[in-house]
Amino acid sequence: MKAKRFKIKIMTFDESGQEFIKTWKAAESGENYEGDYDLVLGFPDLSWISKVLSRERVRIIQTIRDKKPESIRQLAKFLDRAQQNVQKDVQELVKLGVIELKKMRKKGQKRESLQPEYDWDGFDIAV
Repeated sequence: MKAKRFKIKIMTFDESGQEFIKTWKAAESGENYEGDYDLVLGFPDLSWISKVLSRERVRIIQTIRDKKPESIRQLAKFLDRAQQNVQKDVQELVKLGVIELKKMRKKGQKRESLQPEYDWDGFDIAV
């Protein structure tokens, strides 16, 4: 599987409106406006990056990438954090499209678990 790339852009409200129009027009003509990027996240200022990609959320991303946990419960154990808090952060990262949750069932288990996955090659920040 080829790793993907995402980009974080810092832009004003007006710039984000213009960006939306450019992206829409590119999509209508079948073009990929952002070129090499599979996901682009836009924020009004740098302070949003620390809110969205907090220290703990970056740890989650790194742990998913490096240890490939089988479930959110296992991820919480790797991080030595409460499962409820990890679950909340994981859901926010899923909403943004940074990580994915894949339904898994181990042999002999009746319940499915959600396995977090991170397959990005990295990310760029554009100001």
